[in-house]
Amino acid sequence: MATDASDQSVDAGPVRVTVEDVGGIDRADVSITPGVTVFRGRNATNRTSFLSAVAGSLGGSSGSLKSDAGEGSVVLQMGDQRYTRTFRRTEDSVRVGGEPYVEDASLVDTFVALLEDNPARRAVERGDDLRDIIMRPVDTDGIERRIDSLRAESERLADRIEEVRERKERLPALEDRRRSLESELASVDERIESLREEITAYESDQPTAAEADTLVEELEDARGEHTRVESEIEVIEAEIGSLESEIDELEGDADTEYTDEELEDVKEELAVARERRRQLDETTNALHTIVEFNRDLLEGSLELPGIEPAESGPVTELAPEDERELVCWTCGSRVTRREVDERLDALREVVDEKRAERTDVEQRVTELEERREAIEGALAERERVSQERETLRNRLEEKHEHLSTLQSRETELTERIADLETEVAETQQLRDDELLEMYEEVSDCQYERGQLQQRLDDLREDIEEIESLPAVEDLAAERDDLRERIARERARIERLERRAVETFNREMDDLLDVLAYENIARVWIERLTDEPGPDADSTLELHVVREGTTGTSYEETVDNLSESERELIGLVFALAGYLSHEVHEDVPFLLLDSLEAMDSERIGSLVEHFAEYADILLVALLPEDARAVSDRHERIDASVLR
Repeated sequence: MATDASDQSVDAGPVRVTVEDVGGIDRADVSITPGVTVFRGRNATNRTSFLSAVAGSLGGSSGSLKSDAGEGSVVLQMGDQRYTRTFRRTEDSVRVGGEPYVEDASLVDTFVALLEDNPARRAVERGDDLRDIIMRPVDTDGIERRIDSLRAESERLADRIEEVRERKERLPALEDRRRSLESELASVDERIESLREEITAYESDQPTAAEADTLVEELEDARGEHTRVESEIEVIEAEIGSLESEIDELEGDADTEYTDEELEDVKEELAVARERRRQLDETTNALHTIVEFNRDLLEGSLELPGIEPAESGPVTELAPEDERELVCWTCGSRVTRREVDERLDALREVVDEKRAERTDVEQRVTELEERREAIEGALAERERVSQERETLRNRLEEKHEHLSTLQSRETELTERIADLETEVAETQQLRDDELLEMYEEVSDCQYERGQLQQRLDDLREDIEEIESLPAVEDLAAERDDLRERIARERARIERLERRAVETFNREMDDLLDVLAYENIARVWIERLTDEPGPDADSTLELHVVREGTTGTSYEETVDNLSESERELIGLVFALAGYLSHEVHEDVPFLLLDSLEAMDSERIGSLVEHFAEYADILLVALLPEDARAVSDRHERIDASVLR
C-alpha cells in the first residue's frame, strides 16, 4: 500500500528521482525543484524513458525494464517519503511492483503523464468517445447501480405509503363501529343483570329452581365455551390460509434460472479470462521491450559488445540509408536497414493486436464478474426463501394440529349442549315456565354477549395495529429523501461532465488567443443528451470552427487539422480532465513530451500555461525548443540520463 500522497507536500524541497535499468537508462540520479523543469536534448537521449519512469513511480502503467537487465527500479524521494516502482524479469515476463505515489494507474496514465501515447491526446486525434475518457476516474457503473437500488426502494416505499393511507382512511369508520359495539355490549350486560335480579327475587320451588339453575348454568357455560372455540377455530383457519398464501408466494419467489453448476462455470470462465489477461499483459510488455530495445539499437543509443558494423565502401556509402547493410545483432547475418524496420513494424502490429485483445478480455472479465455476482445473489435469495418456506411449513403444521384439537373440542361441546338442552326440556314441567324463560333469555344474552365481545376484541386489535403504523407524512418525507439522494447521485455525473466541458472551453479559448492560431476561430466541446431529463444518456461532441480568408466561418473536422492543432486540442482536453477531477490535489505533477509538432514560441507559451496548474511540471524538449522557454525555469541536459 503506497503512502498517502496527500500527506506529502512538494513544498518540502527538491524531489529526487533515481532510475536504474529502466527504458534505455542504466542509471540516472536527478534532483528536481518544484516548478518547471525542462529536459533538453535530441531524440534518443532517454528523455521519454525518464518521464515514463517518473510516471511509473507516480502510479502509472508506463516504464519498462531495460532489455539487458534482470531487475530495475524507479525511486521518487520527496522529503521523508519514498515512492517506488520495481521491475523484475522472470522466465516469461516482467513483474511490476513497488509502492507508487498513488494506486490509481488510470488517473496518472490519462491526466498526468501527457506523453505521446496519452489516451486523452490520442482520443482527440482518433475521434474516440471523449466522455469515456473524461469519466474514467468515476465509477459510473457503481453510481448507476446505487441509483437503481434507490429507485427500487422508492417504489417499495410508494406502495407502503398507499397501503398506510388506505388503512388510516378506514380508521374513523372503525372507531364508529367500536363505539357502536361497546354500546351494544353495555346494553346486553344491563339486560343480563336485570334478568338475574328478577330470577333471584322470583319465588318458586327451591329444589326445582336449584336444579333448573344448575342445568341452565351448565348450558350457558357449554354454549359460551362453544362460542369461544368457534371463534378460535375461525382465527386459526384464517392464520392457516395466510400461511398457505405466504408459502405459495415463496414458491414463486424461489424460482431462479441459475444453478450451482452455472456459478462454477462462470467462476471457471472468469479464472480463464483473468489468466488470459495476465498472459496478454506479460506478452505485451515483453514485445514492447523488444521493440524499444531494437529501436534504441537502430538509433545508436545502445551498443552491443562483439557486434561489428558491416564493412563500408564507396558503394555502401552511396546507397540509400534503408538499403545499407548492417550486421544482425541476433544472428550475425547481413541485412538491410529496411528489413529490420519492416520486422519491427510487424512486431509493433502484434503489440497493438495484443493490446486490443487485452481490452476485449478486460471487458469480458467485467461481464463475468457482474454475472457471478448476479448468480451468487440469486442463489443466496433462493436459499433464504427455502429456509423461510420451511419455517412457515412448520408453523402451518402446528396450526393444523391446533385446529384438529379445537375441532374435536367443538364436536364434544356440540354433543354436550344437545344433551343439556334435552335435560332442560325434560325438567320443564317441574319448573315454573316464566323462570325457565328468564334462564333461557339469560343464556341467549350470554351467547350474544360472547359474539359481541369477540367482534369488539378483533376490532380493537385492528384499530391498534392501524394506529401503530407510521405517519404518511413521515413515509413521504423518507421517499422525498430517497428522491433527493437519486438526484444527487445523477447530478454527480452531470456536474463533472459540465465542469470538464466548461474547463476545456475556457482553457481552449485562452490558449487559442495566446498561441495565435489565426485560422481557427473557435474550438469547443458541446454536451449533448438524447432526451430531456436527469436520466438521459449524454455524449461530448468536439467542434472546430475555421475562419476563411473572406472572413466566413465553417465547421472543420479533426482529421483536416494540422498535427500541431490536433496535439494542442488533445493536450487541452487532458488538462481539462486534470483540472475538473482536481488531480493536482492527489498528484501535483504534470509530464509533457512529444511537442515537436508545435513551433518553439508556441511550446514556450504552452509550458507557461500548464505551469499554472501543477506544482511540478516536467517537459522533454529539443534544444531549439527549450530556448523558447523562460530562463527562470530549470533546465537539465539529457546527457545526465545516458
